[in-house]
This record gives sequence, C-alpha cells and structure tokens, in this order.
Amino acid sequence: MSANKGLLLQSLYTIIARFTGVGLNFALQILLARILSLSHYGDIRMVIVMVTSVALVSRIGVDQLIVKEVASVEDNQHTFGSAFLKRSYSVVFISSLVFISLWILFSPFLQQTFFDDITLTNLVIASLGVLFFNVITINAFYFKALHKPSASALTQNALPAISFLLLVLVFWQDFPINQAYINVYTLSNVLAGIISFLVLLPWLKNKQDIKSKKLATQHNIPNLRTLTKRALPLAPISVFSFLMLSSDAFMVSAMLGNEKFGLYTTAASISFLSLFVLGALDATIYPRLLNISKNKPDQLRGFFWKATSLVVFGLLAVTIVMAVLAKPTLWLFGPQFQQAATVLLILLVAQWLRATSLTFSFMFIIKEKVKYLNIILVVALIINLVANYLLIQSQGMQGAAIATLLANGFLAGFVVLLFYRQKLLAGYKRPLHERYDG
Repeated sequence: MSANKGLLLQSLYTIIARFTGVGLNFALQILLARILSLSHYGDIRMVIVMVTSVALVSRIGVDQLIVKEVASVEDNQHTFGSAFLKRSYSVVFISSLVFISLWILFSPFLQQTFFDDITLTNLVIASLGVLFFNVITINAFYFKALHKPSASALTQNALPAISFLLLVLVFWQDFPINQAYINVYTLSNVLAGIISFLVLLPWLKNKQDIKSKKLATQHNIPNLRTLTKRALPLAPISVFSFLMLSSDAFMVSAMLGNEKFGLYTTAASISFLSLFVLGALDATIYPRLLNISKNKPDQLRGFFWKATSLVVFGLLAVTIVMAVLAKPTLWLFGPQFQQAATVLLILLVAQWLRATSLTFSFMFIIKEKVKYLNIILVVALIINLVANYLLIQSQGMQGAAIATLLANGFLAGFVVLLFYRQKLLAGYKRPLHERYDG
C-alpha cells in the first residue's frame, strides 16, 4: 500500500509541476496569438517546432540513455551519475554542432518551404536555439534519472516559458517589429539553457565518499564513441515518436500555408495537454520500473499493471474534460481559432490512444528489445505521412488530424499485441504471499 501511495503522490506532484509549465506555455502562446498577426504567429510557431525537432534528432538518444543508465543504479546521485552526465554533455555538444551546421546549410530551402515571412539571417540565428534547448533537455532528463520528476518537469517545461515571457516583457515595444520575436525566442533558449545548468550544478559536483567511487568504478563510464553507440538504438524511440506528433504540422505548413499551420498547431498544442500529464506519469513510472526490474524483480509485475491502469484511466478522464472545454480554450487565442475545434477533438482521441501504449513501450526498453518498438514506430510514421499527404489535400486540417488518429491507433494496437507475443512480463513472478492471497 505504501508503494502505491508513493507512486500516486509522486505522480500528483509531477503533474502539478507539469501543469505549472503548461500554464506558463499557454499564457505565452495566447500572448503571442493576441499581439502578432496570424501569419507571423504561424512563423514563430514554425521556428519553435523546428528548433525542438532538430534538437530532438541531434540528441541521438543520449537523453534516453541517461535515464536508462543512471536510474538503474541504486546510489545514483554520486560519482557515477555526474560523470556519466558530463560525458553525455560532450556527445550532445558535438552532435548539436553537426545539426546546426546542416540547418545553416539548408536554411534557404527551409525558408522557402516552411515560412511566409522570415529573413534568412534570422532563420540562421535561430539555429543556435538547438544547442541550448538540448542543454535544457539533458538536464531535465538527468533530474528524471535521479527520481526527481517534479524538478525534471519544471526544468523542461516551465523554465523555457518563463525565460521567453520575461524577454517578451523586456523587449515589449520592439517585439512585434522587424521579426524581433524570432530573435527574442532564440535568446530565451540561451537564457533558459544557462539557468538550467546553474540549477543542476550542485548535482555535478562529485561526492568524495568511498561508496560513490566504487560505484563509478563498477559502472565504467563509456568513452564518447561507446556512449554514442549505446545511445543510437534508443534514438528512434524519441525521434519517430516526435515525428509522429510533428510531421502533420510540417505538412500542413508546406501544403496549406502558415496561417493554417498556426491554427492547426494551436489545436495540437491543446491536445498535447494530455501528453503533459503522460509525461508526468512517464517521469515517475519509468525510472521506478527500471529500478524495480533490476533490484526487486518480484515486484515488477504488480507495479506494471497498477501503473498501466493509472495511465489508461487517468488519461481518459483528462481527455474527456479537455473535450468538454475544447471550444472555450480555443476562444482564448482569438475568435479565428474556433475553426480548429473539430481538429482538436480528433487529436484528443488520437493522443489518448497513443498514451495507452506507454507502459508497454517501457518494457521493450527494459528487456532490450527496442528493435521491435522501432519497427512499429517506423511503420506508424509511414502510415501517418501517407495518410497526411492524401487527406490534407481533400480534408484540409481535419485530414491531418485523422491521419494522426489512424497512425496512433496502429501504434498502440501493435505495441500491445507485440508485448503479449514477446511475453515481456515472463520471468517476473509475483511474491508467494501475493500468489496465494485469497
């Protein structure tokens, strides 16, 4: 009972922290929608999506590896954790520079394809956001690995929003003029990255006790090449998942223009509220699943099904509430956003379907059968891209939402099906006192 209570309380605290970030992000988006034209709002939204997308790919799975490695050890706040994080910084710094270079190289194509009104210079400057956004994310994932999900949520969601809001107020008079909003966003990533590092700094200091030194010795810290090789198999999980969420937005922008993109991504952002709740549960459940599977395997089966029930039914309740509040929420952004109401309802159902496979996906990682999960993600992404291409032409924004619904339904169904086919809970027996109760 105490373990269940601990899971619920920690999940509740994390959800509160997530919604603090969500509230700040929504306040920011509403402010941007109210002070910018719909076209310029679409441009700044596209820059934000592009920075987060490129940053995600450039992390090459290192963020996932940090959680997998650091959360698995019992005394993870000492030498091993901090040494592993420092090595991870080096890999992500190098990979970020590579992707920033690619951004700069392809910036003329990006400008022509995805933007209505942005200068090439501002687009190139925006690429700097990739590096600092990665710093924020790596630090947030390290907090997650230390079993501090609330700190992780605040670092990843609240800190960037606070930095952007603060700089919007500082540059209020110039913000809507001459695309200053693009550069202010880039500066906010720099500021948030520096602050996140300062907040994490106490956990980077190596503790000079014997136990932590032994831990670091037992778990050899991999060199840059080895760390990269171990991270890469985990990258598709994040990359393809994110592409599933953002490919429709990119295609709406390319096929319908940035005004429709602004409407669609606003509806998508509201639907992602359920994913913020999911992220809070993820930050609580995943590290505990990793630790239990390694140190208390007899408890894993029971914990898995309790966590799964919490995800499925908790997210269903959130989805229903959000569906009821869909139109009033869109109205906050402006009367013109009401036309995205149907899109929002479809996306809410799609995100709930996606959420139902969360804990099942974790078991593929824990059992080191990530290749199966990657195959499902690739097929789901292909379904999403093909459906987007066909349906956006005939159904507009609603077609993009339907494509997401189809892809998420396939993803959830096949993850659960393969979970049972692979018998991923086999070998995790319940304790004797539970097996013979009642």
